[in-house]
Amino acid sequence: MIKVAITDDHPLVTKGIISMLAPFSQIEIVGVYHTAAATLQGLEEKTPDVLLLDIILPDQSGKELVPVIRQRFPQVQIVALTSLDAPTMVSAMMRRGCMGYLLKDTDTATLIAAIEAVHRNESFIEPSLKEKMVQNMIRFRDNNSRPAPVITQREKQVLQLIAEECSTQEIADRLFISFRTVENHRQRLLQKLDVKNTIGLLKVAIQAGLIK
Repeated sequence: MIKVAITDDHPLVTKGIISMLAPFSQIEIVGVYHTAAATLQGLEEKTPDVLLLDIILPDQSGKELVPVIRQRFPQVQIVALTSLDAPTMVSAMMRRGCMGYLLKDTDTATLIAAIEAVHRNESFIEPSLKEKMVQNMIRFRDNNSRPAPVITQREKQVLQLIAEECSTQEIADRLFISFRTVENHRQRLLQKLDVKNTIGLLKVAIQAGLIK
């Protein structure tokens, strides 16, 4: 029996995961949480073998939470859940202590494979991301002689939060700046990286190594 807990601030997501796991007798859901604080409290009360953890939570990012969990509950294997398929985000989460990385549109077979793999202390990355990571390495190798765009520290902070799927208001709240200021930073980033939208912004930022 593999004890599994789920942390995601969207009830539809947690209900969907529970429904996907329900037919598998080797899986036992021992906790469902919607915030980082609730997760830490729940892990104290009943520690799972595997935690499926959303990267973006209302009170703390998954990137910040993972090292805390690894320190306090080293026996818990963490699988990151996100809709962001940026290779740099995969690397960042794995460096912080995740054993797995899944996209939220993953299928049941992949979800079960990930849970079973990390329970065996093996790493698991969404199969569709592996080729993208290889291609990203090739692009970086081919373009590493080009100078990276020069951006300010504040613009870099805004860029990183955009990569973490934060809304404009969430970025404003985290950085203690106004909504309009965030939008101004976003527009300057679009101009500096010579792109038209957020997808292009993240693509160029990843290639230039501007996002960790």
